[in-house]
Amino acid sequence: MLTVAATLPTAVLAQQASAQSDDATTVDEVVVTGIRAQLRSAQAIKKNSEVIVDSVTAVDIGALPDRSVSEALQRIPGVTLQRTNAARDPARLAAEGGGVFIRGLSWVRSETNGRDIFSASNGRGLSFEDVSADLLAGVDVYKNVAANMIEGGIAGTTNLRTRVPFDNSDPLLAINADYNYGDLSEKGFWSGSILATDRWQTGIGEIGLLANVSVSNVGNRTDSISVDRYDPVTLNAGNASTDGSGTAGETVFVPKYLGWRTIDWEQKRTAVALAAQWRPNDQWLFTLQGLASQADAYNVEYALGTDSIVSPNSSYRYDEQNVFLSGNIPAATWNTDTRVGDDTKKTSDVALNFQYTPGGAWSFSGDLQYVKSSAEIYSMTAFTQLQNRPDLSITIDGDLPTVTSTGGTPEDKSAYWWAAAMDHIEDNEADELAGRLDARYDFDENSSFFKSVAFGVRGTEKNYTNRQTGYNWGLLSNQYWGNGGGAVVYLDDTGYPGGTQDPRLPNSSTLYRFDNFFRGDAPVPGVAWFPSEGLLNQGTAYAYDILRNTESSGWGWTPLSDDYESYRLGGGNGGITELTEKTQAAYVYARFGNDTGFFGRAFDGNIGLRAVDTKTTSNTVTTLPSIQGACPPANAPGANCAAFNQAVQFVNGGSLDGQPVESSYTNWLPSLNLRGFLSDTLQARFAISRAMVRPEMYQLQPFTNLSINFQPDGYTLNPTTPFTGVGGNPALRPITATNYDASLEWYFAPTGSLTFAAFHKDIKDYIFTGTETQSITNGGVTYDFLITRYTNGAEGTVDGFELAYSQFFDFLPGALSGLGFQGNFTYISSDGGKNTSQNILDTTQNGAAADSTLPLEGMSRTSYNAAILYEKYGISARLAYNWREEYLLTTSAANVNAPVWASDYGQLDGSIFYNLTKDIKIGVQSTNILNERTVLKVGSETRKPPYNWVDTDRRIAVVLRAAF
Repeated sequence: MLTVAATLPTAVLAQQASAQSDDATTVDEVVVTGIRAQLRSAQAIKKNSEVIVDSVTAVDIGALPDRSVSEALQRIPGVTLQRTNAARDPARLAAEGGGVFIRGLSWVRSETNGRDIFSASNGRGLSFEDVSADLLAGVDVYKNVAANMIEGGIAGTTNLRTRVPFDNSDPLLAINADYNYGDLSEKGFWSGSILATDRWQTGIGEIGLLANVSVSNVGNRTDSISVDRYDPVTLNAGNASTDGSGTAGETVFVPKYLGWRTIDWEQKRTAVALAAQWRPNDQWLFTLQGLASQADAYNVEYALGTDSIVSPNSSYRYDEQNVFLSGNIPAATWNTDTRVGDDTKKTSDVALNFQYTPGGAWSFSGDLQYVKSSAEIYSMTAFTQLQNRPDLSITIDGDLPTVTSTGGTPEDKSAYWWAAAMDHIEDNEADELAGRLDARYDFDENSSFFKSVAFGVRGTEKNYTNRQTGYNWGLLSNQYWGNGGGAVVYLDDTGYPGGTQDPRLPNSSTLYRFDNFFRGDAPVPGVAWFPSEGLLNQGTAYAYDILRNTESSGWGWTPLSDDYESYRLGGGNGGITELTEKTQAAYVYARFGNDTGFFGRAFDGNIGLRAVDTKTTSNTVTTLPSIQGACPPANAPGANCAAFNQAVQFVNGGSLDGQPVESSYTNWLPSLNLRGFLSDTLQARFAISRAMVRPEMYQLQPFTNLSINFQPDGYTLNPTTPFTGVGGNPALRPITATNYDASLEWYFAPTGSLTFAAFHKDIKDYIFTGTETQSITNGGVTYDFLITRYTNGAEGTVDGFELAYSQFFDFLPGALSGLGFQGNFTYISSDGGKNTSQNILDTTQNGAAADSTLPLEGMSRTSYNAAILYEKYGISARLAYNWREEYLLTTSAANVNAPVWASDYGQLDGSIFYNLTKDIKIGVQSTNILNERTVLKVGSETRKPPYNWVDTDRRIAVVLRAAF
């Protein structure tokens, strides 16, 4: 059995790379591993911390209790997991979980070893799926802050901890290997990791080295059926339902479209963590840490959809809210598309830390870090359509829709034509240089109320470059709503008549069968012709070389170029955003305590103030209005052209691009943390702090699109909104919050606790879509433009509580003494605040985000975890259930253009391990044992019928772990 010494981090560790002697508590050496050791370590961290924190630990090397970081985090009270990578793209689930929310909020700061970490594709946050769980010693979730912690998280801070050589007193070699199988995809993937570490006494002091390498392969299949949003239709005598559920004159709600899809996703993640430590003497300790991770994700999607089914007929049935339930859809056009995604994301982090304790009252530490992240994203889609269209019958009033077809020839390749293509590419990168220095003075604890006072400074420079295109949709040979007079090119053709012929074209499609769709539970028409995967996964130039042979006069798709300079930021087709952000912070932080001052009981705490100055710089991109026509027009030779001519003068006055934009602001962040020891096992906490989160990078984009609006006559200005615009806002201020926390914590055993925590957040300066008037001069003409931008201003509150209980029932007789239980419950409510549009150029999104009747995105009112544990006779087993209540996923989903809600969702996971020897264990881990189905709803709070049903893999992994 492994011997593990656990060093517990406190608030100081959130800023400093390693714990310092007086700011950490060392747990006596224990000789337990597995679940008991995980719970013991996590409980000790929570108990001894000077701030409110919850943890998940991996006492066994490479053994977080779940297979991914995000899935492990959701076991913590107050933490919930969003299961889509992007809220506005709800049909595509994340295989390992998407965004992490703390206490209902997405403003979560990400750290590794107390330092900054981010993903170039996620702005300030971290894509947790890019991080290998095998590398981690644990994950800490800080729910309140102290002055010596790095700013940036209103919801909380997640700190990913890797190991260092001096964690272990003896040499260690640890190996993990597993085979992970998905039952829906019917595919398996090998993964493995190895860690080696040792320490030596040398002539120059003690030296330790550690290397940890992880190769993680994972795959996932997703099946979904969707029916889009439900539009209102007024029935008449000709289309009223025969069963009487929808009568003439009534308004019914019918989904716009019907479709189903399968997505196969695979990812290879390679990660390396290296660490070296040198203690030349008792006064100095140097730690060098490096982390590199690369995630290569590839997915193929086959999607089939119909044209509009909104037109009711007498076969349609409706429920008591007049919402469509079933019906026959005659001659529905089929749209089939294949989409390939190929993404590469890299993150590297190098940091050097020193600690100097010369003796006496003073100690010093410092840290220098460089982190770099990049994300290359490729998406390519081709569309075909079916001419000989089958009739469809759909029923959606059960647990899962059923779709059947009659007639038509879906297997006839010659009945399909080439319809359209779409591509999208990104090349994003960001890097940051950060440095800090800290000093601490320790008072004589026997004679002073204050235990220590610390102060320090920190500076950063972050450079962010976002290069991306829009989604470039273009026609090929034909659309069902009209081909514009061009020739139709079918899948078995080599090109359009009279044009270039290409023998590769007939071989660029494939007959795809939706085999085992929803494991056979959802009958759908199971076969159709789709563009082939090989057509799309070799780059846009290759796809264009073949697909251009389908284009007739006046039609055509032209692929995007990776010359991002050719695209104009804010024009809808992409562009380049470059932003530099510099921060300077200073803090003072005092620890205090007394053995009898809290109603005769001991207490301690900390009080401090952090001041941080932020400065951003960028260059403007201004798109001037486009003036069409001439004045006077031919039909009004006597027109007054003064306004028109002045507008032309403004437009032709020269470029407004490239003007430097600087924005700066200073935040003062006080904090107070108190802890009273009511007994040897019972303690109470109270904390109040000020926190901030800076605007996201996409909100700071420095573009402005200007418009001059004329009446239909073309020369008279619109009298109400003559000058308008839309743009990002590099002058945004951070969102701020005052956080109040209180907790009561009873630690009745090393692995037994009952805790209650209540919280309240006063949040100000929510970022939302607003308007402002801005005077702009060009060509000697000045106009006041009413510009739609992201803006600060809304206020709101978030309240709630968390209840957690954990215990092993050692008092039970015999084998039953190995039983344990762990559970928690969270309740959250909110008032006020505003949601944020993800795309300021999308007026539909802007309007939806401003809807005050909708709750905040991502916030479930209730959530809970319950786990039955067993550890005895060399067996470690866990059966864990995680549940969260329905919540608003997005105010406006892509293409649906309506609010989408995630229904109540609960998932059962489990694991069982057996110690073959003291050094080797073997086990099985299973995810989504009960095959829980994700159901999304669409519409308002009063009417939100289901619109999307999703099944994904149940995964089972066979795991081997060894440590010597």
